[in-house]
Amino acid sequence: MNEDNLALTASSYSNFKDKYLEIYISQDNYKEKMVNIVEPYLKKNLESGYILGANDLKLYYEKFIVKKPKANIVICHGFGEFTEKYNELIYYFIKENYSVFILEHRGHGRSQRLGMDNYQINVENFDYYVEDFKKFIDEIVIPDSRNKKLLLFAHSMGGCIGTVFLEKYNNYFSAAVLSSPMHEINTGKAPKILANIISKAMKVCGKGNSYLPGQKPYVEKKDFYSRSTSCKERYQYLLEKIKNNDNYHSGGSSALWYIESLKATKELIRRKSISKIMIPILLFQAEYDTHVIPKAQNRFAHYAKDCKVVRMKGSKHESYFERDEIAFSFFYRVLSFYENSI
Repeated sequence: MNEDNLALTASSYSNFKDKYLEIYISQDNYKEKMVNIVEPYLKKNLESGYILGANDLKLYYEKFIVKKPKANIVICHGFGEFTEKYNELIYYFIKENYSVFILEHRGHGRSQRLGMDNYQINVENFDYYVEDFKKFIDEIVIPDSRNKKLLLFAHSMGGCIGTVFLEKYNNYFSAAVLSSPMHEINTGKAPKILANIISKAMKVCGKGNSYLPGQKPYVEKKDFYSRSTSCKERYQYLLEKIKNNDNYHSGGSSALWYIESLKATKELIRRKSISKIMIPILLFQAEYDTHVIPKAQNRFAHYAKDCKVVRMKGSKHESYFERDEIAFSFFYRVLSFYENSI
């Protein structure tokens, strides 16, 4: 494991501003800049459509093709997320001359829902996420890749999906960024063993598709507080997107989703599974992450052939959506890593 314990604060934040001064979007007047600069630019480059995933489920995707790309970045998003949450990140990638592709996972965004209501996140089998992602790459990404390398950006639940994909199909990507990957779920105040017993009991009783205790349908947020970011400006921009689009109204998970995710995370951190990954990986850990547990990430990094861990001091779960001094440092490291991988 190649480990970097240094905080990405003043020095790399300054480096980002020096190198990317013309394109970076500060949290100051964030909404105005996103609406007037980023969104029109993305819309101009956007192509979208649907594919059929496992079990013929209808899945929404977006792609942003540049004429002569350096490489292609495929984004694998997290739990309850959707394409527009990545507007800022996609903007930087395109500006740096990468084509970008993003699929909304089954049960998310404009893809077909699977829960007991329109808000619940459910999945029949975690492998379906992985097979959906492969089909997206085979049918949409590769035909538009201009024979350039594929680079993975995977966050949280997407980090779990992406890791399983890399272990199962090790000849697609040339490098990967794992942002706070879900290698082990943080069950919060409830002990993990209790969550395991309750979820399995619910499944046995025919209640696997019901909400796991503590999980609820979507409720509109009225005030600023997020377990995932401390940046009020970025978070308020996101909340407005969610409020104005019913497709983005996601709630909590089913018991079955938890069971399937638990099986996936147990398998992906086996030494035998990890050893199948041959490419360089940059793995970000957030200091104040309450969604995932770093212990499993550390095990993964220890057994991976080429994995550098960067601990993001001061960051909650979503370093890419944090305050400028954290987010820009994150972006700088990501862009530098990709540049060195092509």
